Amino acid sequence: MKIEILGCSGGIGPGLKTTCFRIDEAVLLDAGSGIEHLPIDDLLEIRHVLITHAHLDHILGLPLMLATIYDKHKEPVTVHALPDVIEALKRHIFNWVVWPDFSALPDTRPILNYHPIDTGTTCSIGPYTVTSLPAEHPSPTSGFFISKGGNSFAFTGDSSFHRPFWEAINRLQPQLVIADISFSDEAHSIAEDSGHMTASQLSWVENVLTYKPDLRATHLKVGFEEEIAASVLNSTRLNVKPLIHGETIRL
Repeated sequence: MKIEILGCSGGIGPGLKTTCFRIDEAVLLDAGSGIEHLPIDDLLEIRHVLITHAHLDHILGLPLMLATIYDKHKEPVTVHALPDVIEALKRHIFNWVVWPDFSALPDTRPILNYHPIDTGTTCSIGPYTVTSLPAEHPSPTSGFFISKGGNSFAFTGDSSFHRPFWEAINRLQPQLVIADISFSDEAHSIAEDSGHMTASQLSWVENVLTYKPDLRATHLKVGFEEEIAASVLNSTRLNVKPLIHGETIRL
């Protein structure tokens, strides 16, 4: 399984793109501005998009992608997300005001399908087994566990420290966990209010985990990347490293 880090920033700026990971050729995990890296031929290969939550930095690429491939698409694109997230997309994005409702266009074979997946539910998406994991954020949100051929990884999505997520990680034991570490410890009050983790909370993760996966930090606050990265590297014995824009992880 190949995971391309198209975007992993907590904001925008030169060389920075928001959350979007491509899994092999046909699956996206979130659809932030990192999707801009994909040429149209690659966009046409996307069949499934897993959305953790409906905040703009995780979905802004979805409507633009659909408009880009609309007259060339070969197969519909299916969005997999919590029912509340799908409802938010329908009501606030694909509503004919902000953007066309691609679940009704073209009327003979719409380009967009929705597949609700409740927290704790497991489903098959092509060769992948996908489980929606509990997470905690001001907006309805979920993490994801994704496995294929004996290899697996998990993503917290945007989430504060949420013990049920890490307990699920103990049960599932993915090789890789990508975790939201958005703020420095000095900004802990902002992190708490906005539903993100700080580097020091990795010690809480360490206390819950019963094994040592490869841990990578994502969604670092713009302008504080070096400070947060240094804190992450020195925070625990878990050997956590920040994600890098443009890197490819192979499991």
